[in-house]
Amino acid sequence: MSKVELVHSSPIFRNPNPGYEHVTALFSHVVTLPGGELFCVYNRGQGMYATDLTFWQARSHDEGRSWVDHAPLTDRRHDDRPYSYHGPFLTRMHDGELVIAAFRVDRTDPQRPIFNEQTGGLTELEVILQRSADNGVSWSMPAVVTVPDGMVITPSSGVVELANGRCFLPYDQWHAFDDPGPYRPRTVGFFSSDKGQSWGDPVSFADGSTDGKGFWHGRITPLADRRLIGLFWSAVMDRAMAPLPLHRCVGSADGQTWDTPQATNIQGQTNGVVDLGDGRLAAVYTSREAVQPGFRVCLSEDGGLSWDLDNQLVVWDATGRERLGVEAPEAYPRSHDTIAYGAPTATLLPGHKILVSFWCTEMSITHVRCALLQVK
Repeated sequence: MSKVELVHSSPIFRNPNPGYEHVTALFSHVVTLPGGELFCVYNRGQGMYATDLTFWQARSHDEGRSWVDHAPLTDRRHDDRPYSYHGPFLTRMHDGELVIAAFRVDRTDPQRPIFNEQTGGLTELEVILQRSADNGVSWSMPAVVTVPDGMVITPSSGVVELANGRCFLPYDQWHAFDDPGPYRPRTVGFFSSDKGQSWGDPVSFADGSTDGKGFWHGRITPLADRRLIGLFWSAVMDRAMAPLPLHRCVGSADGQTWDTPQATNIQGQTNGVVDLGDGRLAAVYTSREAVQPGFRVCLSEDGGLSWDLDNQLVVWDATGRERLGVEAPEAYPRSHDTIAYGAPTATLLPGHKILVSFWCTEMSITHVRCALLQVK
């Protein structure tokens, strides 16, 4: 049985001047560039739902041990209104182009919350794509993706290039801000035949509504055989979102057909998966229900249905620092307002190395961090 070992762990960005300003960093996503350079996009602002959230970028030339060239990616000078920018997912396409899939929210009324506390509905938003043809030196203006009327969706993963040359963009589906609900999380994907200039042909997958289950936050990963896989945060919706194990869902190489999600043996939430080859996978996941909460990494040798939890590795111990300073409300969505860590991603590097990135809180500073792992 293979094992995973920690090589190093260090911040990607951590506020260096907390006595003078409050800076929160969240939702990091890393890809590899030619020559082994690592490129990271992340959120920076005053808080997870803050009105000043924008995208920043950074680079590493030493496998994530240090990060340089931190710079704002978002240029708000051309925005027609005040927006906050959220949840960047980064993909390096086969032709070398970098593409960010994300969303932004009109903050003309800064008091309007992102989520409706009574209904759990999500406020109005725009799905956006940004592109760079020069490894992140310059970026296009945000291009708004046309979404069908009445559909409230946010990207749940980066753009995926399929075996047939099309692109696939998965989303989490919500209900609208004033829609009484109930909240029934499910996923939907759209296809593009012109490198993301236009999208259509929606396909629904990981939809557990007929069984009273909810699935969301699945990061879709292409496998070596070109099929698609995702692990989904899962819950029993009619039992106050009682947690279920992560469920695995596998899609065809063209993204058109998906199997019924199956329960794994991982008790977790948000996650990221990489394919190690020969049916072996590695997953980093958020653990909140365990005695020792934090981020864990484990391996699978059967395509992601069962995972070696006896030899899993804790890459961030959140014990005693699960919440941001105040008692957390119990009911969704306010229960999410004070979480202090989340959203891990995984990037496969040469030599069976994996770089995981995540956001976490230490000594009151919420920051983005990475850990380099070696699979042996």
